[in-house]
Amino acid sequence: MSESNELTISRTIAAPAKRVFDAWLDPKALARFIKPMKGMPDCPVEVDPKEGGGFHIIMKVGDQELSHRGEYKTIQPYEKLVFTWLSDHTIPDSTVTLTFEDLGPNETRLTLHHVGFPSEEARNNHEGGWSAILEELSQFIPQATEQEQR
Repeated sequence: MSESNELTISRTIAAPAKRVFDAWLDPKALARFIKPMKGMPDCPVEVDPKEGGGFHIIMKVGDQELSHRGEYKTIQPYEKLVFTWLSDHTIPDSTVTLTFEDLGPNETRLTLHHVGFPSEEARNNHEGGWSAILEELSQFIPQATEQEQR
């Protein structure tokens, strides 16, 4: 694939790999961080978290509702998650691979690799969106941990 048809983003998150991984399959957690722009409301999310199962996310941007669907292709707990990512801005075989590298008791490197964009513009827009989502996740996870410990 050409460079314009794929992107890779990594982020270190202050939480164990198990917690970071589980957030991607928990509809309540996913709704809280799957926001590609600051200030967006929580997204309605449906999740069937098994290989062959799917998800449906509706991102709300102003009056617009942007539907995102996918199917879980690989679920390797706390290590790897692979799913299709279908929207108006991807191609039919668009796929996201998340890898979770445990860096210590409370630190995980999350790497997101997304392939399948119809244009460089779509790729660049997704890079901004995924970067915002990973930033939201990196803020959400420690807050959720603190609330559970109270």
